[in-house]
Amino acid sequence: MVTSTGGFSQLLAPGLYDVMFNEIDAQPNQWLGVLNTMTSQRAYEEDLKVAGLGGMVSKAEGQDTSFDDPIQGSTVRYTHASYGLGFRITREMWDDDLYNIMNQMAAELGRAASYKIEVDAWSVFNNAFSSSFTGQDSLSLCNTAHTRLDGGTAIANRPSTDADFSYTTYQAALDAFNQLVDDRGRPIVMRPSVLIIDPTFIWQAKEVLNSVYRPFTANNEINPLHGEIEENGYLPCRYFTDSDQWFLVVPKGQHDCKFWWRVRPETAEADDFLSGDALYKIYARYSRGFSEWRGVYGSSGG
Repeated sequence: MVTSTGGFSQLLAPGLYDVMFNEIDAQPNQWLGVLNTMTSQRAYEEDLKVAGLGGMVSKAEGQDTSFDDPIQGSTVRYTHASYGLGFRITREMWDDDLYNIMNQMAAELGRAASYKIEVDAWSVFNNAFSSSFTGQDSLSLCNTAHTRLDGGTAIANRPSTDADFSYTTYQAALDAFNQLVDDRGRPIVMRPSVLIIDPTFIWQAKEVLNSVYRPFTANNEINPLHGEIEENGYLPCRYFTDSDQWFLVVPKGQHDCKFWWRVRPETAEADDFLSGDALYKIYARYSRGFSEWRGVYGSSGG
Protein backbone atom coordinates (compact mmCIF):
# COMPACT_ATOMS: atom_id res chain seq x y z
CA MET A 1 0.00 0.00 0.00
CA VAL A 2 1.25 3.51 -0.92
CA THR A 3 0.70 6.15 1.71
CA SER A 4 0.33 9.70 0.43
CA THR A 5 2.04 12.49 2.34
CA GLY A 6 -0.86 14.76 1.52
CA GLY A 7 -4.56 14.48 2.08
CA PHE A 8 -7.31 14.17 -0.52
CA SER A 9 -7.78 17.95 -0.71
CA GLN A 10 -4.07 18.57 -1.34
CA LEU A 11 -4.06 16.14 -4.23
CA LEU A 12 -6.77 18.19 -5.96
CA ALA A 13 -5.63 21.64 -4.90
CA PRO A 14 -3.09 22.64 -7.60
CA GLY A 15 -5.46 22.16 -10.53
CA LEU A 16 -8.41 23.76 -8.80
CA TYR A 17 -6.34 26.75 -7.67
CA ASP A 18 -5.10 27.28 -11.22
CA VAL A 19 -8.70 27.39 -12.44
CA MET A 20 -9.70 29.70 -9.60
CA PHE A 21 -6.97 32.29 -10.09
CA ASN A 22 -7.17 32.12 -13.86
CA GLU A 23 -10.80 33.11 -13.50
CA ILE A 24 -9.93 35.99 -11.16
CA ASP A 25 -7.35 37.25 -13.65
CA ALA A 26 -9.79 36.86 -16.54
CA GLN A 27 -12.35 39.21 -15.01
CA PRO A 28 -12.01 42.84 -16.20
CA ASN A 29 -10.96 44.62 -13.02
CA GLN A 30 -12.13 48.13 -13.89
CA TRP A 31 -11.30 49.59 -10.51
CA LEU A 32 -7.58 48.98 -10.95
CA GLY A 33 -7.45 51.69 -13.61
CA VAL A 34 -9.02 54.28 -11.31
CA LEU A 35 -8.22 53.73 -7.63
CA ASN A 36 -4.75 54.01 -6.13
CA THR A 37 -3.67 50.59 -4.85
CA MET A 38 -1.79 50.48 -1.54
CA THR A 39 -0.35 47.67 0.61
CA SER A 40 -0.80 47.67 4.39
CA GLN A 41 1.07 45.83 7.14
CA ARG A 42 -1.22 46.92 9.98
CA ALA A 43 -4.79 46.42 11.20
CA TYR A 44 -5.64 49.90 9.90
CA GLU A 45 -4.05 52.82 8.08
CA GLU A 46 -4.49 56.54 8.67
CA ASP A 47 -4.15 59.68 6.57
CA LEU A 48 -3.25 63.02 8.14
CA LYS A 49 -3.81 66.15 6.13
CA VAL A 50 -1.61 69.23 6.57
CA ALA A 51 -1.86 72.52 4.69
CA GLY A 52 1.49 74.10 3.87
CA LEU A 53 2.69 77.62 4.49
CA GLY A 54 1.03 80.74 3.20
CA GLY A 55 2.60 83.11 0.68
CA MET A 56 5.57 85.32 1.40
CA VAL A 57 4.83 88.69 2.98
CA SER A 58 6.53 92.04 2.58
CA LYS A 59 9.63 92.59 4.71
CA ALA A 60 10.85 96.10 5.40
CA GLU A 61 14.56 96.82 5.66
CA GLY A 62 15.92 95.88 9.05
CA GLN A 63 12.68 94.16 10.10
CA ASP A 64 12.32 90.54 11.19
CA THR A 65 11.20 87.89 8.73
CA SER A 66 7.60 86.78 9.27
CA PHE A 67 7.03 83.17 10.23
CA ASP A 68 4.06 80.96 9.50
CA ASP A 69 2.93 77.52 10.68
CA PRO A 70 1.41 74.67 8.69
CA ILE A 71 -2.24 73.93 9.45
CA GLN A 72 -3.03 70.42 10.62
CA GLY A 73 -6.32 68.77 9.75
CA SER A 74 -7.95 65.66 11.11
CA THR A 75 -7.09 62.04 10.36
CA VAL A 76 -8.98 59.50 8.27
CA ARG A 77 -8.74 55.85 9.28
CA TYR A 78 -9.00 52.87 6.92
CA THR A 79 -9.91 49.77 8.93
CA HIS A 80 -9.39 46.55 7.00
CA ALA A 81 -12.26 44.06 6.88
CA SER A 82 -12.04 40.34 6.16
CA TYR A 83 -13.95 38.46 3.46
CA GLY A 84 -14.10 34.80 2.49
CA LEU A 85 -16.05 32.07 0.75
CA GLY A 86 -15.61 28.34 0.27
CA PHE A 87 -16.99 25.17 -1.31
CA ARG A 88 -16.97 21.46 -0.53
CA ILE A 89 -16.18 18.51 -2.80
CA THR A 90 -17.51 15.17 -1.67
CA ARG A 91 -15.46 12.05 -2.30
CA GLU A 92 -18.34 10.71 -4.33
CA MET A 93 -18.32 13.78 -6.57
CA TRP A 94 -14.60 13.32 -7.16
CA ASP A 95 -15.10 9.64 -8.04
CA ASP A 96 -18.08 10.20 -10.35
CA ASP A 97 -17.53 13.66 -11.84
CA LEU A 98 -18.24 13.31 -15.57
CA TYR A 99 -19.11 16.96 -16.23
CA ASN A 100 -16.15 18.95 -14.88
CA ILE A 101 -18.24 20.16 -11.95
CA MET A 102 -15.26 20.67 -9.66
CA ASN A 103 -13.51 22.99 -12.07
CA GLN A 104 -16.76 24.89 -12.50
CA MET A 105 -16.98 25.33 -8.72
CA ALA A 106 -13.39 26.56 -8.57
CA ALA A 107 -14.05 29.03 -11.40
CA GLU A 108 -17.21 30.22 -9.69
CA LEU A 109 -15.30 30.85 -6.46
CA GLY A 110 -12.81 32.95 -8.44
CA ARG A 111 -15.64 34.93 -10.02
CA ALA A 112 -17.29 35.45 -6.64
CA ALA A 113 -14.07 36.82 -5.15
CA SER A 114 -13.38 39.09 -8.12
CA TYR A 115 -16.94 40.44 -8.10
CA LYS A 116 -16.94 41.22 -4.39
CA ILE A 117 -13.64 43.11 -4.63
CA GLU A 118 -14.88 45.09 -7.65
CA VAL A 119 -18.13 46.06 -5.93
CA ASP A 120 -16.34 47.15 -2.76
CA ALA A 121 -13.74 49.16 -4.69
CA TRP A 122 -16.44 51.05 -6.57
CA SER A 123 -18.25 51.78 -3.30
CA VAL A 124 -15.91 54.80 -2.99
CA PHE A 125 -17.83 56.34 -5.90
CA ASN A 126 -21.20 54.77 -5.17
CA ASN A 127 -21.07 56.48 -1.76
CA ALA A 128 -19.67 59.73 -3.14
CA PHE A 129 -22.79 61.65 -2.12
CA SER A 130 -23.40 59.90 1.22
CA SER A 131 -22.95 61.79 4.47
CA SER A 132 -21.88 58.54 6.16
CA PHE A 133 -18.87 58.00 3.85
CA THR A 134 -16.62 60.98 4.44
CA GLY A 135 -13.08 62.27 4.09
CA GLN A 136 -10.81 64.55 6.04
CA ASP A 137 -13.25 67.47 6.14
CA SER A 138 -16.07 65.17 7.39
CA LEU A 139 -17.96 65.67 4.13
CA SER A 140 -18.83 63.33 1.28
CA LEU A 141 -16.44 62.88 -1.62
CA CYS A 142 -18.60 65.09 -3.84
CA ASN A 143 -20.06 68.04 -1.98
CA THR A 144 -21.08 71.64 -2.56
CA ALA A 145 -19.34 73.01 0.55
CA HIS A 146 -15.91 71.44 1.10
CA THR A 147 -14.06 73.33 3.82
CA ARG A 148 -10.52 74.68 3.67
CA LEU A 149 -8.02 74.23 6.48
CA ASP A 150 -7.33 77.97 6.47
CA GLY A 151 -11.03 78.69 6.97
CA GLY A 152 -11.42 80.30 3.55
CA THR A 153 -14.34 80.14 1.15
CA ALA A 154 -15.93 76.71 0.76
CA ILE A 155 -15.37 74.84 -2.50
CA ALA A 156 -17.77 72.69 -4.52
CA ASN A 157 -16.91 69.61 -6.56
CA ARG A 158 -20.55 68.87 -7.28
CA PRO A 159 -23.20 71.02 -9.01
CA SER A 160 -25.60 72.94 -6.79
CA THR A 161 -28.40 71.14 -8.61
CA ASP A 162 -27.43 67.64 -9.69
CA ALA A 163 -28.00 66.81 -13.34
CA ASP A 164 -27.27 64.04 -15.81
CA PHE A 165 -24.12 64.13 -17.92
CA SER A 166 -24.45 66.52 -20.86
CA TYR A 167 -22.49 69.15 -22.76
CA THR A 168 -23.51 71.78 -20.20
CA THR A 169 -22.73 69.75 -17.09
CA TYR A 170 -19.40 68.63 -18.57
CA GLN A 171 -18.45 72.25 -19.17
CA ALA A 172 -19.37 73.14 -15.57
CA ALA A 173 -17.19 70.30 -14.29
CA LEU A 174 -14.22 71.53 -16.32
CA ASP A 175 -14.80 75.06 -15.00
CA ALA A 176 -14.69 73.70 -11.44
CA PHE A 177 -11.28 72.13 -12.12
CA ASN A 178 -10.02 75.35 -13.68
CA GLN A 179 -11.02 77.32 -10.56
CA LEU A 180 -9.66 74.86 -8.01
CA VAL A 181 -7.58 76.16 -5.10
CA ASP A 182 -5.72 74.44 -2.26
CA ASP A 183 -6.27 74.74 1.49
CA ARG A 184 -4.41 78.06 1.49
CA GLY A 185 -6.53 79.47 -1.32
CA ARG A 186 -3.78 79.19 -3.94
CA PRO A 187 -4.64 78.05 -7.49
CA ILE A 188 -3.69 74.46 -8.22
CA VAL A 189 -3.59 72.64 -11.54
CA MET A 190 -5.53 69.39 -11.81
CA ARG A 191 -6.48 68.22 -15.27
CA PRO A 192 -9.14 65.49 -15.47
CA SER A 193 -8.34 62.53 -17.66
CA VAL A 194 -11.34 60.19 -17.52
CA LEU A 195 -15.11 60.43 -17.41
CA ILE A 196 -16.70 57.58 -15.43
CA ILE A 197 -20.28 56.91 -16.46
CA ASP A 198 -22.93 54.23 -16.47
CA PRO A 199 -22.97 52.23 -19.73
CA THR A 200 -26.35 53.75 -20.61
CA PHE A 201 -24.60 57.11 -21.13
CA ILE A 202 -21.92 55.89 -23.55
CA TRP A 203 -23.65 57.44 -26.56
CA GLN A 204 -24.03 60.78 -24.81
CA ALA A 205 -20.36 60.70 -23.84
CA LYS A 206 -19.31 59.97 -27.43
CA GLU A 207 -21.33 62.91 -28.73
CA VAL A 208 -19.85 65.35 -26.22
CA LEU A 209 -16.22 64.14 -26.11
CA ASN A 210 -15.58 63.03 -29.67
CA SER A 211 -17.40 65.60 -31.78
CA VAL A 212 -15.33 68.41 -33.29
CA TYR A 213 -18.56 70.35 -33.68
CA ARG A 214 -20.84 71.28 -30.83
CA PRO A 215 -23.59 68.68 -30.39
CA PHE A 216 -27.25 69.58 -30.86
CA THR A 217 -26.57 72.99 -32.49
CA ALA A 218 -26.92 74.32 -36.00
CA ASN A 219 -24.36 76.08 -38.22
CA ASN A 220 -21.48 73.71 -37.38
CA GLU A 221 -20.43 75.58 -34.25
CA ILE A 222 -17.00 74.51 -32.97
CA ASN A 223 -17.04 72.29 -29.89
CA PRO A 224 -14.64 74.13 -27.53
CA LEU A 225 -14.68 71.19 -25.13
CA HIS A 226 -13.31 68.76 -27.68
CA GLY A 227 -9.86 67.59 -26.60
CA GLU A 228 -10.18 68.62 -22.94
CA ILE A 229 -9.81 64.93 -22.22
CA GLU A 230 -8.83 62.28 -24.74
CA GLU A 231 -11.34 61.09 -27.29
CA ASN A 232 -13.02 57.99 -25.91
CA GLY A 233 -11.69 59.09 -22.52
CA TYR A 234 -14.65 57.58 -20.75
CA LEU A 235 -15.01 54.47 -18.61
CA PRO A 236 -18.43 52.78 -18.60
CA CYS A 237 -18.74 51.31 -15.11
CA ARG A 238 -20.98 48.27 -14.74
CA TYR A 239 -20.93 48.54 -10.95
CA PHE A 240 -22.70 51.86 -10.38
CA THR A 241 -25.69 51.61 -8.07
CA ASP A 242 -27.18 54.76 -9.64
CA SER A 243 -27.20 54.86 -13.43
CA ASP A 244 -27.47 58.67 -13.48
CA GLN A 245 -24.32 59.42 -11.50
CA TRP A 246 -21.11 60.41 -13.28
CA PHE A 247 -17.61 61.54 -12.33
CA LEU A 248 -14.75 63.43 -13.91
CA VAL A 249 -11.46 62.24 -12.38
CA VAL A 250 -7.76 63.13 -12.65
CA PRO A 251 -5.18 60.37 -13.30
CA LYS A 252 -4.26 57.82 -10.64
CA GLY A 253 -1.68 59.18 -8.25
CA GLN A 254 -3.11 62.69 -8.44
CA HIS A 255 -6.35 61.98 -6.56
CA ASP A 256 -6.76 60.32 -3.16
CA CYS A 257 -9.34 57.58 -3.77
CA LYS A 258 -7.57 54.44 -2.64
CA PHE A 259 -7.84 50.72 -2.03
CA TRP A 260 -5.74 49.20 0.76
CA TRP A 261 -4.71 45.54 0.51
CA ARG A 262 -4.03 43.94 3.89
CA VAL A 263 -4.20 40.39 2.53
CA ARG A 264 -4.55 39.76 -1.18
CA PRO A 265 -6.73 36.78 -2.16
CA GLU A 266 -5.27 33.57 -0.82
CA THR A 267 -6.57 30.03 -0.68
CA ALA A 268 -6.55 27.11 1.72
CA GLU A 269 -7.78 23.52 1.73
CA ALA A 270 -8.58 20.86 4.30
CA ASP A 271 -10.04 17.37 4.57
CA ASP A 272 -13.13 16.46 6.57
CA PHE A 273 -12.12 13.20 8.26
CA LEU A 274 -15.66 12.02 9.00
CA SER A 275 -17.22 12.65 5.59
CA GLY A 276 -14.15 12.33 3.38
CA ASP A 277 -15.00 15.64 1.74
CA ALA A 278 -12.40 18.16 0.57
CA LEU A 279 -12.91 21.78 1.64
CA TYR A 280 -11.60 24.83 -0.22
CA LYS A 281 -11.82 28.51 0.61
CA ILE A 282 -10.60 31.89 -0.53
CA TYR A 283 -9.85 34.77 1.81
CA ALA A 284 -8.95 38.44 1.46
CA ARG A 285 -8.71 41.47 3.71
CA TYR A 286 -8.84 45.07 2.56
CA SER A 287 -10.30 48.55 2.98
CA ARG A 288 -11.08 51.46 0.70
CA GLY A 289 -11.93 55.14 0.95
CA PHE A 290 -10.52 58.61 0.53
CA SER A 291 -9.12 61.46 2.57
CA GLU A 292 -8.69 64.35 0.12
CA TRP A 293 -11.56 65.15 -2.25
CA ARG A 294 -9.66 67.23 -4.81
CA GLY A 295 -9.22 65.51 -8.13
CA VAL A 296 -12.81 64.28 -8.38
CA TYR A 297 -15.92 66.08 -9.61
CA GLY A 298 -19.24 64.27 -9.62
CA SER A 299 -22.99 64.51 -9.90
CA SER A 300 -25.70 62.13 -8.74
CA GLY A 301 -27.67 62.92 -11.90
CA GLY A 302 -31.04 64.45 -12.51
